Amino acid sequence: MEIKDYRQPMVTSIGVILGFLMGFLGQWVTEPTFKLVTSADHLVFAGSLLGVVLLLVAMYRMLSPVLPTQLMHYYRRTLQLYMCGIVVAFSSMVVSAFI
Repeated sequence: MEIKDYRQPMVTSIGVILGFLMGFLGQWVTEPTFKLVTSADHLVFAGSLLGVVLLLVAMYRMLSPVLPTQLMHYYRRTLQLYMCGIVVAFSSMVVSAFI
């Protein structure tokens, strides 16, 4: 198995998810009535922002060169960052619906 078989789908999915999150945040914060008043607002904003940061770190790690001896550990950690970014971003939106 070559690394390109892992890298290309992950970079594509990170781009799609980042596009969704950035579009969501961009539309939300530019509304004239935007205020972080409730705990649900704070949760969604913080979760989305943290998710974007984690996904950007995962994207950076996917696109940076790695020495072959570190390959397995490096990409396992990158996958963990990727999954954490997705879970944090979307679970904050789901949890806020119940607050």
